[in-house]
Amino acid sequence: MVGTGTGVSGLYDSPLVRRQVRLAWALLLAGFAMFLSLVGAAVLGARWYLANATTAEPASLQVVSGSGLLVRPAGQDEWRLVTDVVTVEEGDTIAAGQGTVGWLTLFDGGTVEISEETEVTVQRMRTSRFWSTRKEFVLTPVRGIIYVGMAPHGDITESTLRVTAGPAEVVMVDSARSPDAGSFLVEVQRSSRNGGVNEPIMAVRVGVLRGHATVTSEAGTRSLAANEQTIVSAGGAFGPVTAAVREMIRNGQFTRGLAEWVEYQDQGGDGGSEFGLVQRVPVDDFGERHVAVEFSRDSGNTDHCETGIQQHIGVTLRVHSSLRLAADIWIEEQSPPGGGEMHTEYPLILKVTYVDLQGQPREWWHGFYIQPGQTPEPEGRATLIERGVWRHVEFDLRNVMPLPRQITSLLVYSSGHSYKARVTNLSLTSNEAGDPQSSRDPRRVSDPVREGM
Repeated sequence: MVGTGTGVSGLYDSPLVRRQVRLAWALLLAGFAMFLSLVGAAVLGARWYLANATTAEPASLQVVSGSGLLVRPAGQDEWRLVTDVVTVEEGDTIAAGQGTVGWLTLFDGGTVEISEETEVTVQRMRTSRFWSTRKEFVLTPVRGIIYVGMAPHGDITESTLRVTAGPAEVVMVDSARSPDAGSFLVEVQRSSRNGGVNEPIMAVRVGVLRGHATVTSEAGTRSLAANEQTIVSAGGAFGPVTAAVREMIRNGQFTRGLAEWVEYQDQGGDGGSEFGLVQRVPVDDFGERHVAVEFSRDSGNTDHCETGIQQHIGVTLRVHSSLRLAADIWIEEQSPPGGGEMHTEYPLILKVTYVDLQGQPREWWHGFYIQPGQTPEPEGRATLIERGVWRHVEFDLRNVMPLPRQITSLLVYSSGHSYKARVTNLSLTSNEAGDPQSSRDPRRVSDPVREGM
């Protein structure tokens, strides 16, 4: 019997078998590739975990001044009074009352100064668990001001400090690629000076004191350098970039009537019966339309009276910060001439009350008049200005002695028998990054700029 000639070798040469062999090899290679992928993914996953796994770190909190520093641990409702150095963990909330300043020292040596009337939550304080790759901090101020000072990244590859406040997020990074370690401030401005957490946020002020920071809102991103600030509105819109200046007076242009101000009247106990009048009036101040407050008293009066407005400030000054008082003033009438017999009765007076470094109440004041008296006024006490002409005045109060620690209030008033004076554009500012005009005379009063009404 003759064979067909196919045999075993012929079987392997058939097209069907060759396709099956190729499929088997393909499956084997695919399985091996999948195995390598899984191994690679496991290696990469392990590497990512080793590089990114973090652990929470603590911080320490202490009182700088005052006695109203509180801390509330995460998940609790009760506040604890801070009287010594205490430990703060992730999720804890810190609150400083009026006249109280707290100091938070982060685990890497970075610092957070918690100003008076401020509440802030420490959301995140972490460092790498295994490798020295990064450290991260996240703070959320609810109201008030925090001053953040970053520590250099050191052996850590990158350090990030993030503050989320209302419509704004502020980020400062220190790394080998972009050495931006520095300090910045974030102020959450609510509808009133001591606004609680239930009052709406009006704006967020962000200022860089040293280094660079990035501010992000729904409107986009803005970069700030040293001694620059911007104000982000409640809707996320950016204001102009200006110097890092803190305005302590609210409604100094009287656009909201006398909101934030209290009317002041004092007859000095001499038995007088007629108070002065406080009213808002439209004016052309240096060629622009403004609203001023006018203090007036009829010329027929011969007894003493003081008429004005006052605003409580209650702001603690930072070390090395400047302090400038400015206003636009106008005087039409006055009696008696000069400053009266005691050189204290002037038709317009600016008075700042404050607490000095030793905790003692103090005051600084300066008067303005349009009619000289029989004797010269004490040097530096008052300034003669032109009748019926708007004058811009400005004082550098940083060198006032004794040095102020906390500004208590601003009082603007007329004093004498009769008077008619106006004031607007009141401003009391502190440049928190330092004052480049440190050489200016602290008693300087600016020259007139342009005439008004």
